[in-house]
Amino acid sequence: MEGKESFCDIELVPLTLELCEEVYHIAAVSLPEHWSLQGVKDVLRYDNNIFIVARLKNSATVVGFAGIMMIVDEAELLNIAVLSEYRKKGIGQMLLNYMFQEADRHNAVRMLLEVRRSNKTARQLYERNGFTAFAERKGYYSNPKEDAIIMEKRIQV
Repeated sequence: MEGKESFCDIELVPLTLELCEEVYHIAAVSLPEHWSLQGVKDVLRYDNNIFIVARLKNSATVVGFAGIMMIVDEAELLNIAVLSEYRKKGIGQMLLNYMFQEADRHNAVRMLLEVRRSNKTARQLYERNGFTAFAERKGYYSNPKEDAIIMEKRIQV
């Protein structure tokens, strides 16, 4: 699948304990501030967390993941990451679409997220999907120190 991945080559499966190390690896190489391996495993302990993994159908190689936490009638996008060699192939969009479906299924009124001010690629993805910036957190990130933009998208009206 070198460079020719398509949606039909990717499957989305729930995060399981067996997939946590691969998810941790993706987070470690993709996200400046990422959870520990134990932190990844811990998301499985709570019913209000929904984590999904994108993997190649032919090899079961994990290439991305996303997760939300449901809090009453809101969904918070906790993480979304795709290995660099698989970016710009629609996998991030596929993961985000799944999160929208889960948020709707759990009756979320809106989805919230925080994103680094400098992460223009992610911000563009979120804006294309109806997210709008409504606040910021000064100095929220520490590796390196940077502001977070808080964005929201209405799921149900």
